[in-house]
Amino acid sequence: MNIDNHKELELQKLKITMWVLLIAFMLIPAKLITAQDESTKKEIVYSLGQQTISISAGLFIPLFFQSFSGEVIGETNLSLGGCASLQWGAYLSNHWLLGVEVGGIFSRSIRKNYLWMLPITVKGSYVFHIYPFEFPVFFAAGMNILKYESQAHINFILKPGFSSLWKATASWAFGLNFVYWWVLQPWKDDPEKGRMGNFLEITLIARYNF
Repeated sequence: MNIDNHKELELQKLKITMWVLLIAFMLIPAKLITAQDESTKKEIVYSLGQQTISISAGLFIPLFFQSFSGEVIGETNLSLGGCASLQWGAYLSNHWLLGVEVGGIFSRSIRKNYLWMLPITVKGSYVFHIYPFEFPVFFAAGMNILKYESQAHINFILKPGFSSLWKATASWAFGLNFVYWWVLQPWKDDPEKGRMGNFLEITLIARYNF
C-alpha cells in the first residue's frame, strides 16, 4: 500500500470514527427517556418565558475537509485550537429551549498563520431532565465569519450537539458540551474548489437561569 492510499484510508477511518461518536452523543439522551419518566422530580421545572445565559470555553479540534460530493480531501493542517461562546435562550416549555449563540475559535496552521471563525447561530434544544442532571440535545444553524491571513468569508454553518449539565443550585448549572461543526464553503468561480469543514468542539459550560 502506497503512502497516498494509506493516508486516504486513515482519513476515512477518522471520518467514520467521528460520525460514530456524534451519533452516540445524539442517542445517549434517547436511552434516558425511561429514566426521565421514572424520575419526576419537581426541582427542575421551567415555564414559558424563563431565560438562560450560558458561557462556555474549551477545545476546538480540526478533523478533515470534504468536497461537496462527500469525498474526504485531506487533513486540515490546523493545530488544536481554542473556542468560547456566549448564549442566550428562552424556554418555550419545560423541555424546549430556543436561543441565540455567538462564539469564536482560533487555530494555527502549519505555516504559523492563524485561522479565526466567528459563528452567529440560532439554536434550538430539547432538554431531558433526570434530577439533578439535565441533558440538552440541540441543533444550531447560522452564519460563520471566517478569516485566514488576508482572506475573509461569510459561510453557512450547522452545529448539532449534546450537553451534560449538573444543577448545582436552582439558578446555576455546570457541565460539558460536545458540538460538531459543519462549515460549508462554496466557491462560486470554481465549484470544484468548494469545501466542507468538519470540526469538533469540547467545552466546559456554566449556565444561569432567571
